[in-house]
Amino acid sequence: PAVWASAPAERFAAGAVEILAGCGCVKMISCGSESGNAGLLIQAAEAVRKAENSPLVSQLLKTGITYAAAREEAVRQIYGDSAADLLHSPNNILAIEYLKANAGLAAPMDFFTVQRQGAAHDSDQAEETASASMLRGLYAEKESDTADKFIPEPALEIFTDALQHGRANTDPARLERAILYRLQTASPKELQILPDISEGLENRFLTAAKEARSLDQLLEMVKTKRYTLSRLRRIVWNLMLGNTRALTMSSPPYIRVLDFNQTSGRELLRQMKKSASLPIFHSMAQLERLFPEYAAVEKRATWLFNLCCPKISDVTEYPKIVPWQETISQ
Repeated sequence: PAVWASAPAERFAAGAVEILAGCGCVKMISCGSESGNAGLLIQAAEAVRKAENSPLVSQLLKTGITYAAAREEAVRQIYGDSAADLLHSPNNILAIEYLKANAGLAAPMDFFTVQRQGAAHDSDQAEETASASMLRGLYAEKESDTADKFIPEPALEIFTDALQHGRANTDPARLERAILYRLQTASPKELQILPDISEGLENRFLTAAKEARSLDQLLEMVKTKRYTLSRLRRIVWNLMLGNTRALTMSSPPYIRVLDFNQTSGRELLRQMKKSASLPIFHSMAQLERLFPEYAAVEKRATWLFNLCCPKISDVTEYPKIVPWQETISQ
């Protein structure tokens, strides 16, 4: 859900793991990693957990470095280079966060990792594969012939159809002036309740919003050694989503089924009806009635996505599926 999808790795992973655990029938977590070594990642996750609870991280933060850098250095000083070096790579970091969240469950799931191969995350160089960021850049520059060869045929067919209907090749720049307006009209209190806002950071945003003429310029004005651009971008998007720190720090209260197939998918849903510890929904209307705050963030995410598309379409519940309750009752 958008509440956790827009969060830093720790809360992103916690949301995912808690939803899987809530199904009541998931036995194993599988994810990609640059390492590909489950044993090393498990050891690193334990090292990170212990380092985070040590006073060393707080001491290092006082030097002005980012939290991620302070945590890595704490792991290096306490547990050595092998654990700390895993924190250089984005997929390793996310795998470690999955493992930390999993360790906190009453009944932890097994863990399996698949080694990432080919182009690195955010790489602008294609090997046998290309990174998602490189593909987005190629499509934005109308170089679809180059991009298409890196996409598997079934996925390419779906993506090409979306391109033809103006539902792909989204560009957040289409919202730039709306974002600047939202920041210029925001109150300090509205920013203070956002995830990732601390230490008066809201004042830097409000000051920059009065002077900046572009979003990139605003972010550069706010950025310091302590606050990375990725953190600042998350703050901006959480403001647009209406997401709050309280929502991000909560546990997912539901499972929303987006789609399923008629074989293993339907069987899994049958199991979940008996085993799930969280309520299962398929429609936004249901979520709006029972979980209005979470549903509101979901809907805003859909509207913002729509406005980033080349062609603005009628906003409908997305994606739209046959009610699963009817399917599994047959």
